[in-house]
Amino acid sequence: MDEWEELAGTVRGTLMLVGSRMEEAVRMIGVAHGKLQQRANLVRSIRQGTAVAIALNNFADPDPERICPTDILKEARREITQSAARHAMAGHVFVRYAAHHGIQHEPPSRSWDAHYQEAVGHLDEAIKKVSDAVGHYAAADDIVAILEAFVLQPETFARWAHAAELLIKDAASDAALALDKVRRSRLVVADEFLDASKILHCGGARPASIKLWREAALTVLGTFRLIGTIGMEAFGLIEVALSKFEEHSDLLRRVRQGTPEDVAVDNFADAVPEDVLLSTVILEIAHHEISQTAVRHAKIHHIFVRYAAYLRIQDNPVYRSWNSHHQDAVGHFKEALSGIRHAVSSFQVAKDAVSMIGVLPNRCPIWEGWALKAHTFTVLARLYASVARDDVGRARQAVSLEFIDAWTILRQRR
Repeated sequence: MDEWEELAGTVRGTLMLVGSRMEEAVRMIGVAHGKLQQRANLVRSIRQGTAVAIALNNFADPDPERICPTDILKEARREITQSAARHAMAGHVFVRYAAHHGIQHEPPSRSWDAHYQEAVGHLDEAIKKVSDAVGHYAAADDIVAILEAFVLQPETFARWAHAAELLIKDAASDAALALDKVRRSRLVVADEFLDASKILHCGGARPASIKLWREAALTVLGTFRLIGTIGMEAFGLIEVALSKFEEHSDLLRRVRQGTPEDVAVDNFADAVPEDVLLSTVILEIAHHEISQTAVRHAKIHHIFVRYAAYLRIQDNPVYRSWNSHHQDAVGHFKEALSGIRHAVSSFQVAKDAVSMIGVLPNRCPIWEGWALKAHTFTVLARLYASVARDDVGRARQAVSLEFIDAWTILRQRR
């Protein structure tokens, strides 16, 4: 386990401690809030006729705990402040931990960040409201301390007593808001704890996942070599078909110039010797090889894209170069397959036309039309095959550049 795993592993314990201390702060603020309400009632009773001496004696602290509300609130504020500091430290660790593993944009991290920010807001507001409560009560306490001096001045006494009552009510209201914020922060911190567990699982699993994807990515280099080899074989097959198309084209040109058509029909069949494949069969073999190569090429793309996603290197210039060369190769493979299909289709039309000139009266107008058609579509088949051959060559070149880029990325990320 590396140092980041050890450090991040302490976060859940810290969050549990924060939740525990917030529970204690809730208890203390609750006690203080009760005392503030009691004191507001005492001041109100003075305004309603209760003897000032009796009321002030009780104001000192009528409860068995004999602790002033401000002391309780200050202690609660210390608890909240310390918890906020612990919470901030845990947040700093987790931000760095997520960035270390490159998972800061994944759902658990986004959820954790939202809960973290919400908890920070609640804690800040709780500290502020507790401080406001302390301030309001301190001002009320100062007023109560001088009330006896105005007993013989009823109007002045009433105004000061009313002001003290309002300040204590404000303090109680502030304490109630602080209590609500602390409770909310505890709930959100609990959500953070759950998010933290998910993040630690993702972070712990990530190195193993990266290792697996790297191992898969390493196989890409071998697949590139295989693609290059098969591409060369397809290139050679198309070359053979092109040579045959040229022979057929020359033959048809000679037939139109006077060579007997029976010779043309026999030679066009391309059946002698028996071990010689038809041009269309050669192209179909090449089409199959290129199709299989395109499938392998697509698998390479899937593996490398996932590998790059785990490493967060999609903006790396070398990766962008690799992706650009990949798209070039994909386009050329598609064009090559299309060219082969058109070449086979055109040559099939030419073969049908040759069959017609073998049965029509020699040199009649209809014969001339079919002979022209046979020659035209043979030339067209040769043209399509030539384009397909060039696209296979360009695809192999793009794949070679892909290989260099992939090798560079894998070497940089050892």
